Amino acid sequence: MTTSIHSAGRQAEPRAMPGRPPEAALIAAHRRLSVGQWSRRYMAVLLVTDALCAAAAVFVGWAVKYGIPDGDLDIRAYIWWSCLLGAGWLWCLAATNAYQVRRIGAGAREFQRVLRAAVTMGASVAIVGYLTGIAPARMFLAIVLPTGMALMVLSRFAVRKAVHRRRVRGEFTSHILAVGTRETVTHLTRVLRRTPQSGLVVVGACIEDGEPGDLLDGDVPVVGAVPAAAELATDLGVDVVAVAGAGLGPRRVRELGWALEGSGCAMVMAPNLTEVAGPRVHVSPVEGVPLMWVDQPQFSGGRRAVKRAADVLASLVLLALASPLLIVIALGVRLTSRGPALYRSERLGEHGTPFTVHKFRSMHLGADRRRTALLDRNEVVGGTLFKIRRDPRVTPFGRLLRKFSLDELPQLFNVLLGTMSLVGPRPPLRDEVERYGPHVRRRLLVKPGMTGLWQVSGRSDLSWEESVRLDLYYVENWSLGLDIMIIARTVWVVLRGRGAY
Repeated sequence: MTTSIHSAGRQAEPRAMPGRPPEAALIAAHRRLSVGQWSRRYMAVLLVTDALCAAAAVFVGWAVKYGIPDGDLDIRAYIWWSCLLGAGWLWCLAATNAYQVRRIGAGAREFQRVLRAAVTMGASVAIVGYLTGIAPARMFLAIVLPTGMALMVLSRFAVRKAVHRRRVRGEFTSHILAVGTRETVTHLTRVLRRTPQSGLVVVGACIEDGEPGDLLDGDVPVVGAVPAAAELATDLGVDVVAVAGAGLGPRRVRELGWALEGSGCAMVMAPNLTEVAGPRVHVSPVEGVPLMWVDQPQFSGGRRAVKRAADVLASLVLLALASPLLIVIALGVRLTSRGPALYRSERLGEHGTPFTVHKFRSMHLGADRRRTALLDRNEVVGGTLFKIRRDPRVTPFGRLLRKFSLDELPQLFNVLLGTMSLVGPRPPLRDEVERYGPHVRRRLLVKPGMTGLWQVSGRSDLSWEESVRLDLYYVENWSLGLDIMIIARTVWVVLRGRGAY
């Protein structure tokens, strides 16, 4: 697990350092916006959008409760309440750390803080109204608070996507000097490269088992030894020093932190704990030693009952809403190719239990028998999955269905019957499971899903190893919040139609 920490401090000016390797000079010469500069821009945009969302929510609440303000008295009262509630809302957002740079731009916690700020806002208004006797109507607040929260979540999502696009281009980033061993620094580099949207880029390394001038993972230069990390961090103008792994020992880590004081460079610990999400990790200090507690994955209990209840309710609602579309698609399949509208296939579900999955038929009849002849055209790296971008077995209408995942809508019946969930790992074929290694079989500890991390992170464009990694991450770190986030991202991914074939 890598903790994302950005430094909002100054950008250190690179200076010449006798005897340093040429790779370090190249890093120091790279000019960009400092974290302080781009974070101030980011904060300014969020403040403006949050204020506009608060004003829009007050307008909607006022229009619904009192009508459009037209007279001078109405307009003055509307402006007064807009300013008061808007200022209070921004204060609640700040109080819940919704404007800390290292807490925004990635993950669901930013949106959780927006929700917490709305709850805090409602509680504050209720308390002030009780103490002073001056409070807006309850119906007015019942409209304003959820409307404002929804608008802020949507606006922050839009701003986040804009920032992600810039980070992919190398902007709005924090440069990291990684400290540790060759193995731990290489692992940290690969983890951060998988998620360029985080804005964390390893630009140099200080390792114990290498020489200056060595390259890690292809292009990360070793710029010095571990004892010189603090001096090199200042010299190179990096924003973060990341201690990768736990091999340095407490004394050296403490001394590194002391040496970085006043440099404007943050320090982050990246322990050898991978694929474990924050909700399972708890830190408690004991006599100055931070102990990291890691909860065991939960595969049963009350949360699973809640998940099952949500699956049943959501599948019933979605089936009712999508029933006209299901009929149209079924007719389209029958009219455009010979054979039944539905395709049935055996898959292995929770604990390896076989079940029949239902999908709209997107291939010509007899497609399963032609699979062996097409194995040499498999495009998935690793070979366990079988995917061809231009599969000749897929019908023209089926290609359209696959692009927007409409062929999977009948799986809602599987969800209703309990053999699948809305969110989970990809349902595997029996011959795929027979080739699973021991760790891959952990995918079978939970029900397969109609969508999952594999769906929202690239779909069929993913390699086999990346698909397994994402599915195992979900199995190990499942939560209702993660399910909601995946479902929200699924809508966006399906509408874009990328990675499906």
